[in-house]
Amino acid sequence: MREYLILIPTYNERENIERLLKILIESYPEMDILVIDDHSLDGTIDVLKSFSDEYPNIQYIVRTDEKGLGTALIRGYREAIKRGYKYLIQMDADLQHDPSYISILANKLREGCDLVISSRYIEGGRIDGWSFTRRLISKCANIYARIILGIGVRDLTSGFRGFNVSSLKNIIDELVDVDGFAIQVETIYRMYRKGYHICETPFIFKPRIHGSSKLGISIILEFFIRVLKLRF
Repeated sequence: MREYLILIPTYNERENIERLLKILIESYPEMDILVIDDHSLDGTIDVLKSFSDEYPNIQYIVRTDEKGLGTALIRGYREAIKRGYKYLIQMDADLQHDPSYISILANKLREGCDLVISSRYIEGGRIDGWSFTRRLISKCANIYARIILGIGVRDLTSGFRGFNVSSLKNIIDELVDVDGFAIQVETIYRMYRKGYHICETPFIFKPRIHGSSKLGISIILEFFIRVLKLRF
């Protein structure tokens, strides 16, 4: 049984996922990969089938009954728990999360972090390629969540992170009805409340090459409402 599972949620990421999987296969052959796809219509599923047929450490699940980042990640967390992995690395498929940082996350987990976050907002981290408006939304969301929830983590919304799966077991049943990038904050908050060791490590967020962002006004509103619900 391998120790590490790389979890990747996808929706219409054909060009990106093909390139990403090639990098992961070459760089981390010792890790398993699980892709949770929300029934992409652009050929992403064809790419996943091709890779899984050739590489036994790559698996995928196509969801037809649910949509959204939050439930996709929760499905992946449950799969990691059920399959008995020790560590889980979570990343996006759009190549904005540089796979070279996976080794850093893995080392931090082995050193004793229960959750390690690739942070854009600590010394050494930054964002490349975002507009002023997108930067402002992200910065304000993080400041808002830190103040409301009383957590010192600088990058609460980063989706590039690693978990000790044993810690996920103790919060998974509390993660319900949450979608968008609010899921990133909620997992941190629930682990923080239970006293788990949360770490941050700097990372440089890259610009998207192919495809478009899934962030919309409804996801932003859900985030601000969800944070309030968590606190009060």
